[in-house]
Amino acid sequence: MILAASLLVTGFSAVVWRLYDLHVRQAPRLAELAAAKFREERVLLARRGTIKDFSGRLLAYDEQVHELRTNQVHLHELPTIKPCLAAVKGMTVRELTLKMSDRAIFDAYHDHVSRALAAKLGRQVPEMLAVVKSKEPVQTLVREMDDEKSAEWAGYLEAMQIKGVYVKPAVKRSYPAGNSMALIVGGTAPGKGGTYGIEKGRESILHGENGSVQIERNKRGEEMLLYRGEMIDPRHGSGLHLTLDLALQEAVDKILIEAHNRWKATRSMAVVTEVTTGTVLAMSSLPAHDRALAGQSEATNWEHFAVNKPYEPGSTYKIVAFTAALDQRKITVDERFDCHWGKYHDPVLNFDLEDLTKMGTVPARDVFTHSSNIGTYKIFKKTGQAVFLDYTRRFGFGSATGCGIPGESAGKINWSNWSNTTYSSFPMGYEVEVTPLQMALAMGALANNGLLMKPRLVDRVTSERGVEHLQPEVAGQVCSGRTAQMMRELLKNVVAKGTGKAAEIEGIEVAGKTGTAQRFDPEMVTGYRKDGTPKKGGYRKDQWVVSFAGFAPANDPKIACVVVLDNPKKSLDTDVIGGGAVAGPVFARIVEETLKQLSVRPQRPLALKGGGQ
Repeated sequence: MILAASLLVTGFSAVVWRLYDLHVRQAPRLAELAAAKFREERVLLARRGTIKDFSGRLLAYDEQVHELRTNQVHLHELPTIKPCLAAVKGMTVRELTLKMSDRAIFDAYHDHVSRALAAKLGRQVPEMLAVVKSKEPVQTLVREMDDEKSAEWAGYLEAMQIKGVYVKPAVKRSYPAGNSMALIVGGTAPGKGGTYGIEKGRESILHGENGSVQIERNKRGEEMLLYRGEMIDPRHGSGLHLTLDLALQEAVDKILIEAHNRWKATRSMAVVTEVTTGTVLAMSSLPAHDRALAGQSEATNWEHFAVNKPYEPGSTYKIVAFTAALDQRKITVDERFDCHWGKYHDPVLNFDLEDLTKMGTVPARDVFTHSSNIGTYKIFKKTGQAVFLDYTRRFGFGSATGCGIPGESAGKINWSNWSNTTYSSFPMGYEVEVTPLQMALAMGALANNGLLMKPRLVDRVTSERGVEHLQPEVAGQVCSGRTAQMMRELLKNVVAKGTGKAAEIEGIEVAGKTGTAQRFDPEMVTGYRKDGTPKKGGYRKDQWVVSFAGFAPANDPKIACVVVLDNPKKSLDTDVIGGGAVAGPVFARIVEETLKQLSVRPQRPLALKGGGQ
């Protein structure tokens, strides 16, 4: 009897303690847990900044779409799913609770949701069941739904008595210009922001910060508006206006595509800049990116060859040796050099040089006009390695321009490890790699009285605070204005009398330089080692990289342009592969079209002050 009473008192005490523990000690925590079941933080999406061309045409913007997502909290929350399952089974919530255990309710509801989703999505039930039972807080089932599709899904979920799967607002990055300027504008990825091009390079400006608001729902999952909590407004991203105009870019693309197909080139590039500001007016790269392939298993090309992949410039690089020698007053344009009628052997360094144009002793201006390798080497020797490398650096070669496109190449410069052949190669544009953008800016410097400008791809930034215009920036002084003027005269002679005649434009004087370089093939077998392994890497005598770099109008320069075709093929109507014959006419067409769109005519000069004045 005493034992029974003792046990009764002990049991009663335990119950009392448990009640006290639940209702007093743990009451705040349990209340918070209960509230959390019906409270959630709703994300208020920030808009990513738009990207527009110089004239205001949309290139990239956020489009409002919808997504179908799971909410694992609601899918595993009895107060939420009981009314749904009860309606499906045609009974009350009380009847359902009395008839089925909690575990059975979960299993039955998850099976119902999985079958409904599988039927609508055309997927397998086990696959959908795995999604429904997943421990991931949110799973996205359908992306980028338009209003019609999202309304269809909302109606279906309501008709099927499904909660825990919802249609939610989302954003889709749209590119109305399609493939035009795709490699410049770039792309984005869900949850990652910008992944390529300006989208990535200017991520800090374009991306916004999402806001949020605390909301509460009743047991039926409906929001209770009177109980809305703190709201943090989203901060939308700033917009960008590029320096490029879509109409001009598409015109340059068209010209380059025709040449690319005509010569069956492996890759082709063209860059147009404004000489006094470094403003990029057009920048084309082939093969182009195809946005239709994005997201597919096939790898897509996101490399802009004008900035991401350097090339050996050949004779266009002779501007470095000549600028250095003239600026240091080591030569004059009238000083005469023996070009040995096209064949020369250096007795000290033991290498041979040849010229396509056979000349004897001629003035330096003719060495440049007819692109003599022998004469250029002798002019290079007047300054020496250290001075030559100094001017290489001054021109910006060997350093990324900072244009804002991720993955920009700095090019490849041999700063110290020179062999005997380097002396006969480097000054002539071999054993060196530059990007077309670097070469365009270098030519622009000679057109701009020796002043090298940083490239501008973004003209202005727009935000709620107003418009910020990004000003041109000087990268450095390459040479004196006097030297730049002499180089402009030499470059004019190349087009008027030398290898660049195919770049002439009727009514507009052009200055420029041709480039024809044998193509380096890293896989070419050049011999074998003692152990039998092949030596790889050499210049192919039947493959070329051809280019033309220059500016116009020559006496009052406004724009610089570089055209490069990698590995053009000979055809039935021509047996000549060279920078003048292949790239020169393309340069002329692009420059003529650019000046036309900028309202430059021989009779009507552009209002902008040119670098040649």
